[in-house]
Amino acid sequence: MSEIDLTAAITRLEAAMGALRGRLRERLEVSGTDLTVLQFVARAEAAERKVRVKDLASHLGLSGPAVTGTVDRLERGGHLCRVPNPDDGRSRFIELTPETQRAYAAAMDSTNEHLHELLSSFSDRDRAKYVKVIDRVIEALEYGAPTP
Repeated sequence: MSEIDLTAAITRLEAAMGALRGRLRERLEVSGTDLTVLQFVARAEAAERKVRVKDLASHLGLSGPAVTGTVDRLERGGHLCRVPNPDDGRSRFIELTPETQRAYAAAMDSTNEHLHELLSSFSDRDRAKYVKVIDRVIEALEYGAPTP
């Protein structure tokens, strides 16, 4: 594949991701940053991982207080809830509310199903290779071309 084809593929991927984010923002009635938080929590829940404010802060590259403000706003809006951490009574996990879970699933249409089908068709070796390529593309987009 030539460099031009790769650039066109990345451009199409960006457009598809933008369209998906637009559908999600519209359906959930949230801003871009709020959607990023909801997507992170939804993906963590799908992988059966718990989310804390510090996880979101790390993912977003924001301070704990800034993320806490976002979580507070999304909680007031009925999108998120805090649940006790059974291993540490002082901390809480962040989860989607059942209503937001349903709205998110509906907005995703069959996207998750198609992605799961696609990804399950790859061998573990191919998945590892694709993750490495995706990570390098992300690095190039964020910081300039990575060193080999």
